Amino acid sequence: MKLIKDKKFLQNVAHYIDVTNTVGGGVIQPQVRLQKRQKEVVLQVLLPGVETEQCQVVLDKNQLTVMALHHNQDYPVMQAPLFHQQFALPPQLDYGQIRVVRKDRELRVHVPYLPQGPRLLDIEQW
Repeated sequence: MKLIKDKKFLQNVAHYIDVTNTVGGGVIQPQVRLQKRQKEVVLQVLLPGVETEQCQVVLDKNQLTVMALHHNQDYPVMQAPLFHQQFALPPQLDYGQIRVVRKDRELRVHVPYLPQGPRLLDIEQW
């Protein structure tokens, strides 16, 4: 048995298999890792073969949805979901400061913690 040494060919074939699996009703399950850091939580999603333009990250209340769609160049209206995954975020996170960064084959969602401890509030005059 001969081994195929052309990495670009293997990547294209793997991507084609993923797309045909998705069109046939399956979905890609990306590798997901959650890191709890001192000042933030980082959600890392490994996305080999998926372009940044295909990705969408949606925040609705405390539900974070990470998804990717396959766009057909011949039929732009037709889209097939590559993956769709939801995460329930805990209340101690600052949802207004979320950053989404794409680096190489990885999508990172940075969610900082809310400030801890007592906070002095301003008193308004009527």
